Parts: sequence; C-alpha cells; structure tokens
Amino acid sequence: MTLLHSVLSLVLSWTGLCSVLYIFSTGLVAVVALWTVRLLLRHTWYSHRLSCFSKPQTRSWLLGHLGKMQSTEEGLQQVDDLVQTYKHSCCWFLGPFYHLVRLFHPDYVKPLLMAPGRVKHQQSVCIIPHFQSLWCLLTFLLISNGEVWSRKRRLLTPAFHFDILKSYIAVFNSSSKIMHDKWCRLVAEGKTNLEMFDHVSLMTLDSLLKCAFSYDSNCQESPSEYVSAIVELSDLATRRRENILHHWDWIYWKTQQGKRFKQALNTVHRFTRDVVQKRRTFLSQQRETETQLDVALTARRRKDFVDIILLTKDEDGKGLTDEEIQAEANTFMFAGHDTTASAICWTLYNLARHEDYQEKCRQEVMDLMEGRDGQEIEWEDLSNLPFTTMCIKESLRLHSPVPGVTRKYTQDMVLPGNRTVPAGTICLVSIYGTHHNPTVWTNPHEFDPLHFDPSNKKSQASHAFIPFSSGPRNCIGQKFAMAELRVVVALTLLRFRLTPGVNPELGSSSGRVRRLPQIVLRAEGGLWLQLEPLNRILTGKKLL
Repeated sequence: MTLLHSVLSLVLSWTGLCSVLYIFSTGLVAVVALWTVRLLLRHTWYSHRLSCFSKPQTRSWLLGHLGKMQSTEEGLQQVDDLVQTYKHSCCWFLGPFYHLVRLFHPDYVKPLLMAPGRVKHQQSVCIIPHFQSLWCLLTFLLISNGEVWSRKRRLLTPAFHFDILKSYIAVFNSSSKIMHDKWCRLVAEGKTNLEMFDHVSLMTLDSLLKCAFSYDSNCQESPSEYVSAIVELSDLATRRRENILHHWDWIYWKTQQGKRFKQALNTVHRFTRDVVQKRRTFLSQQRETETQLDVALTARRRKDFVDIILLTKDEDGKGLTDEEIQAEANTFMFAGHDTTASAICWTLYNLARHEDYQEKCRQEVMDLMEGRDGQEIEWEDLSNLPFTTMCIKESLRLHSPVPGVTRKYTQDMVLPGNRTVPAGTICLVSIYGTHHNPTVWTNPHEFDPLHFDPSNKKSQASHAFIPFSSGPRNCIGQKFAMAELRVVVALTLLRFRLTPGVNPELGSSSGRVRRLPQIVLRAEGGLWLQLEPLNRILTGKKLL
C-alpha cells in the first residue's frame, strides 16, 4: 500500500511538473510570437514612412542591409559610392531591428543638428545606438535629454572659457616636449620610423590628465593603471561593435570581454571618484580657513576641469553631484584624448605627404618664434598661424576623427524635398560623407588647404564642415582641441621634418594607408612616419 501510494504521488508530481512546463513553454512561445509580430509590424511601418528616401539595393525585405556596413577602408569607399549616387541622403535597414536615414549633404544635415536639444536624444558616435553606455553612466552630457542636458551644458560651459583655455597652453607645450624628447632619443638609437598613434595618444592622455585633474601620470614614460584602463576600454568598445550579439547588455556582460570591460571601468571610476571627493574636501576646507591673501593666491592658481565644475552653480545655487562630475570628467577624458590624437596624427600624415605645405607651415612657425629664447607656443600665437590652421582644418575635413554621429529624435523631423524623418528613426549624420561630397567640395578627396582660405570660406555652405558636429549639441571641447592641435603641430614641425614611413608588417611605404573607421578614424597597422630632427640653431629665418 505504501509502495502504491508512493508511485501515485510520483505520477501526480510528474504530471504536475509537465503541466507547469507546458504552460511555461506555451507562454514563452506566445511571448516570442507577439514580439515577432510587433517587430514585423514596426518594420513594415518604418518601411512605409521612409519610402520618401532613396534606398540602396537590399538583400531582402526582411534583412535589408544587414552586414553591409563595414568599419574598414571598403566601408568608407562604400560611403563615397552612396554620396556619388544619392547626393544628399538614403535610408538603410539593418534587418527589422534598426532603421536608419543616412545624411551627407549640408542642407539635410543642418535641420537635424540645429534642432533644439529638448526635441532629440543624441546617441553615441557609433553606428549602433545605446553604445554610449560603454563609457560609464547614462547621464553623460553627451546623451542627456531636455532640461537635464540644458542644465549640464550651462554648468560645464565655464570650463571651456577662453580664460581657462589660456592656462592649458603651458600643459600642451610641456606634454609635447616630453613626446619630442622621447622621439629624439629613439632617433638617436636609429629608430627613425615611428608609429604615430601610440605616441600621440599617450601625449594627449598626459595633457588631459593634467588639465582635468592636475595629475602628472608620467604615462608617456612609464605604465599607468588608469591610462591602461582607458586604452583597454577603447579597444573593447571597438570589438564589441563588431559582434552583433554583444549589442545586448544581458549577453555582453556575461562574456569574457564584458567582464574585462567592467574591471577596466571600475579602475576608471575608482580613480575619478577619489579625485573628485578629495578635491571637494580640499575646496571645502579651503573656504573655511582662507584669508583675503589666500583668496588672491587661489584666484591666480590654474584651475583644472574638476575645480571649475565643482565650483560652478546654477541659478538655484546648485552644482553637479559627485556622480555627475565623475561622469563628465570621464567623458572629457574619453571623448578628448582619442579624437584629438587622431586629428594630430592625420594632420602630421597629410603634411608628411605634402612637403611644400609642410615647409610653408614650418616657415610660418619659425617667423613667429624669431627672436625668442625659448621654443614655446603662447596663447596669443594661436591666431598668428593662419596657414597652419588652414592645414589642420583641411586635415579635419579629409580625415575627420569621428566619421559620423547618430541622433534619435522624439518628434518627426522635416527635411528638404518634402521628406520627413519619423520619430524614433536613427539619423546617421555622416561627417565623412558630407566632407567628401563632390556637390559641396571641389576635389573632395585631395588635401588642399586652400579649401579654407578666408576668401573661399564666403562661398562655403553652412554645415559643409562639421568635424565637431554643430548646433546646440556640438562638441563643447572643440576650442580646447583646436588649441592643442595648433600647439602640437606647430612644435612638431619646428623640431622635426616628416616624411611617409614604412609599415614593418606590410614592408611598404605608408604614403597611402588603409583607413580604419573605428570609434575614431585610425589606420590599419598604424600610421608610420619617418622623423628627422631639425637643427634648432636659426640663422635669420632659415634652419642651419
């Protein structure tokens, strides 16, 4: 009897379990079916709404252009073909998941970039949305919305005032000198063929750490845990974009790459948290004990990025929280070092390939430095380097560090030709496509500084040149970046002659390189240049 009771209990338990499993599986199938139907209906709706835009040939109605967007030299050439064919815009579908409008003409770019900040949500510079979560918190100025974005923008703007930027010029000079001294040592050892990104990225990180935190990491000469974490985050972010399964956080954080990303992120967070908390405590104690003399001395002391945003208050007397300051400081570091390094490297590369322009820039810098004891660029010098600035801008046009920005709008956006971008569509503003559009630029694929001759600028279309984006959400640090670019390029030309180098892996000259559009524009296998130190003794206006 006991045995029979046990068997009946087991059968009933098994029957109950099967019932539970049946209900669960039926529910799961129903959820998947509803999700699929919703996805297909959404895809049909977007296909209809975007029919006003030209659409390149697709694999199928469902897959669209999935797999066609490449982060390679061929991917950039593909953009050239799109611009040549469609002139101003086209729509793309990455399966039924992502619906994009790609824009590459100033008349179409302008209405989107100039839209008030409250009507749009800016995504990351990556092609696929919500990648900005890679960088730390979702409350960055870069992706904040409406009043949150507006308040943060107002509080951060003082950190990039001209009076603040002036004090950073000394940092740019000293960081450049450290890099140049290292180059001289390498050349003396017979290593004249150098990869630029490795050296310049460390130099821009060195500058930003000093400007943001007053922290001398010595990262150009020795390893730094914080710097290594930043470099690893940049590398992992690029690799994540290449695997579509890793676009979903719940998958990515379980992978080895995701775990490494979190470890590096913790290192960055720990560093900025300690800096912000220590600086807030210091400033608080200083206010309690300082005398009038102390106030005068503090006013003369160079303030860094963290100092300024700690002291800035809004109209209600409130400042940013420690968490917000940490997020913005991290944004400053991530958004600033790699993009500026890319801009510097490509400028030096373009000047290495055009000896006449390089010599003209060098002569301009030598004229500026004539009669001086030292070799430092001062704030007032920046406006006296017109041709060098033209070359920098032309390099930013030809090799824009950020190939494109994506935006997602909360309302329909009207474009020329009775075209409308429906709310929720991803708008890929192609900076690269706009800068290489033959309907906008003469000989768009040639390096020609005269594109930025003041006499030509009058005929230049608004939003034809947008390396720092444009409108209310343009790059808040663009004046910082341009100042550093001019200082580093000028001092490099004063101290070295540049010629195209040889990629050791390819065994060929990098006079023409394969571009690599990752988070910023890099070069496959690196960007190699030959360096020749110049005799620094001047006779009149000529080098000995």
